[in-house]
Amino acid sequence: MPPPRRPERLALTALAVAALLALAVLAWRAAGWFGVGVLGLLVLFLSVRAELDGDRAVGSQMTPGLYAEQFRVETEADRSTSAGRRTERRAMISAARQARLFGAALAIAGFGLFLLL
Repeated sequence: MPPPRRPERLALTALAVAALLALAVLAWRAAGWFGVGVLGLLVLFLSVRAELDGDRAVGSQMTPGLYAEQFRVETEADRSTSAGRRTERRAMISAARQARLFGAALAIAGFGLFLLL
């Protein structure tokens, strides 16, 4: 089940796209189409990282106890808490996928035009 659609989500998406386009214009002025491609790769990296972390604490590989504790707390939580966390995680993953789409579009357009021009 997808997260609920709300009017403020559309407004925030439009605001984020406008900010990303403004950053793309700044990157284009600073480094040309190569800068736009690098900005797209940066957005792709951040969105994939946010989706993989899944709204959990991030530690180094030397802290396996941190991950074990997080999974233990999640499995011992009651149903309403688990449902709330799943809904929040779905909303975050949906936003990360939108960011990944915009990042891919910037990377393809930036590097494509860099190679063509």
